[in-house]
Amino acid sequence: MADPQVDITFDEDNRIRVMPKEKFKMTEQLELECQGFSEKIQQFGGTVDMLVEILDGEASKIEHEKLRAIGQRNRAEMEAEARRRKEQNMQAMIQEKTAEHERLVFQLNSLEKAEREQKALIEKLSNNEV
Repeated sequence: MADPQVDITFDEDNRIRVMPKEKFKMTEQLELECQGFSEKIQQFGGTVDMLVEILDGEASKIEHEKLRAIGQRNRAEMEAEARRRKEQNMQAMIQEKTAEHERLVFQLNSLEKAEREQKALIEKLSNNEV
């Protein structure tokens, strides 16, 4: 019934141990190492969480700046389009004013010619009466 390999011993605290002393010490050491590893994994998890939080914050800043840059680019493109339309309107206005100027110059020349003819007629009529 009894296993001849089993070694029953007492430890420093007078507790009964079924495992050999070396194996028990190795198991305790393994337990301590596992606890240390577990603590390091928890610290690593905390560091990863903090890093993910920082990266999320930076990603949102980058996204905000990207949207702002797109908005500025669109505004610049709209400004260029507005300037082009304004230039076209000004060119059309210049053409209208030039045409009106030419019409007024032609009208002035016609009126001056009519005035000269009328003065000549008045002069002619004045000379005939005398």
